[in-house]
Amino acid sequence: MNRPIVIVDPLSSGVELASTFMDRGVSCIAITFNPLERMGFGTKVKESDFMAVIPNQPGLEDILRKYNPLAIIPGTESGVELAEQLTKNLTPNFSNAPEKSIHRQHKAYMQKALTDAGVPAIKTLDTSSEIEVEKWIKDNDLDKKPLIVKPPISAGSDKVFHITVGGDWRVAFNRVLTEPSKITGQVSKTAVVQEQVIGTEYAIGTVSCNGEHYLSHIIKYNKSSSEERETIFDHVEFLPFDEKKFGELFDYTKIALDSLGFRWGAAHNEIMVTKDGPRLIETGARMLGGPTVGFSREASGSSQADKLAEIYLDGDVQTKIFNLKKTVIPVFLRSSRNGIVSNAEVFDEVKNLPTLFESHIWFRNGDIVKKTEDYLTSIGIIALSGDRDSVCRDYEIIREIESRLVITEH
Repeated sequence: MNRPIVIVDPLSSGVELASTFMDRGVSCIAITFNPLERMGFGTKVKESDFMAVIPNQPGLEDILRKYNPLAIIPGTESGVELAEQLTKNLTPNFSNAPEKSIHRQHKAYMQKALTDAGVPAIKTLDTSSEIEVEKWIKDNDLDKKPLIVKPPISAGSDKVFHITVGGDWRVAFNRVLTEPSKITGQVSKTAVVQEQVIGTEYAIGTVSCNGEHYLSHIIKYNKSSSEERETIFDHVEFLPFDEKKFGELFDYTKIALDSLGFRWGAAHNEIMVTKDGPRLIETGARMLGGPTVGFSREASGSSQADKLAEIYLDGDVQTKIFNLKKTVIPVFLRSSRNGIVSNAEVFDEVKNLPTLFESHIWFRNGDIVKKTEDYLTSIGIIALSGDRDSVCRDYEIIREIESRLVITEH
């Protein structure tokens, strides 16, 4: 029997991993924290995708050891910590540097790892003390600079606050320390305060094999603001790799991955290109979330999931040169208020768009939606594919349709 792949919490983009490995004739085991009936960004995870579905429990390592797994992969952010622990003990030949595990998860420790390695980083403080924040701001001459306040461990822009010059960071600081995370359900014991870097933000998707880092995608972010949060995704665009334009960015990404101890597996790297060069916002030791595996395959013919299968089954990434085949722009749907949806059928019109690739609508009539303020509160994604001019025309049509969506406050 082939050695199986273990997927820890196979939600979000992780819903694509089992089918990717099954297409290569390899079975998968799911490790779950909650029942698999949960929705994974528009895709239901089915028990039939796996040879076994095992809840996280005491003695899990001994249970998995009997299966002799080939590799252990996190399906989403919530699975990263356990996947790293299991990898260290069960498949150490595929382990990232164990001593840097916390640096790959904790937003402040990430910056410390970069600084210790001599890699340009963002000024960062991790604390639960307002007095310490006040002193740090003064000592670092940040009293007339914009700031970021966010949880030390999170994803999806959850509770990321942008503080304007002279703005009151205390409200955001205390929200991080008192409100539970949408990802973990836990309240953070500390909050991260950073200088706010200004520039163009990119998501650099990579897969690492024995310390070599390969490019899977370059995505340009386009966001808008809501109060003190510049975290509303408008749309993102898959871009071609151009050495002259993106060589420095990718070189920086690889050095950052080295400093964080990445040797195997996928990484989702968010990097701001500033006037002083690239700066890592944060990284995740897993694939980019959401229904992005299909988007990436449409844009380039491959994805992080496909490259993961290659490194674990073939021993290395098979296509090392990244090549974009067509423009793909996922458009994020937004709710302007908290309320009840009453005419979801207006989005039936997107079926007629010439460049429509995929539509993920996460609401029906009668559903209660929250006001969109970050990635996690987007109410859908419509992905467009084709020549760029046509895609941009269809983007405008989507926004016009969205303007007709009726959401009644309740």
